[in-house]
Amino acid sequence: MGFAIWYQNFKKNSYDFRAKYFKPFLKILARLKITPNKITISRLVFVFPLAYYFYLGNLFGVLIFYLLFWLLDLVDGALARYLGLQSDKGRFLDSVVDNFMYAVLILGFIYIEAVWAWLLAANILLEFMVQLLATIKKKINTPSDWLINVQPDAPYFKSAAHLALLAYFFGYNFLNPFFVFLNGWLAITAFYYFLIIEKKN
Repeated sequence: MGFAIWYQNFKKNSYDFRAKYFKPFLKILARLKITPNKITISRLVFVFPLAYYFYLGNLFGVLIFYLLFWLLDLVDGALARYLGLQSDKGRFLDSVVDNFMYAVLILGFIYIEAVWAWLLAANILLEFMVQLLATIKKKINTPSDWLINVQPDAPYFKSAAHLALLAYFFGYNFLNPFFVFLNGWLAITAFYYFLIIEKKN
């Protein structure tokens, strides 16, 4: 519970920081009639060079496009809040793009044999399972303005994974024990969400 509260406070501070310091850039995007969803979709462009650099074994190239992808991820949500265009459709699209990039990233790490392949394959499956169960759990309590009320940050597993993966680029490799721990955490969370859903049904 304490970590969940810390995460929500961290997320709020991140939103406030972007609202304040990204504002000049957000104004320009608004004048150019660039929508948050356009930015979200445009992030897919970075997937192809990232996959190519994984193929070449060029981790510096991977890191550059990885960081560019997540830099734009900070912008689309900030622009949506600036324009008052937050919606479940936008959150769903953002979640799909984020998950696609995460899957490509995980496959890249499997390709370069940085981590046990079965461990990362299990992570992708568990991440999807937790996100699906979190979305179902949220749908029970919260109405949606679209087809689905997605739960994109369910709740902080992918953020932790990204930090560990980023550390690898800087020469710190603790991925095997980290993903053993993370997968266990995901499995427990999936079971917990399942029990909540069953109880409410």
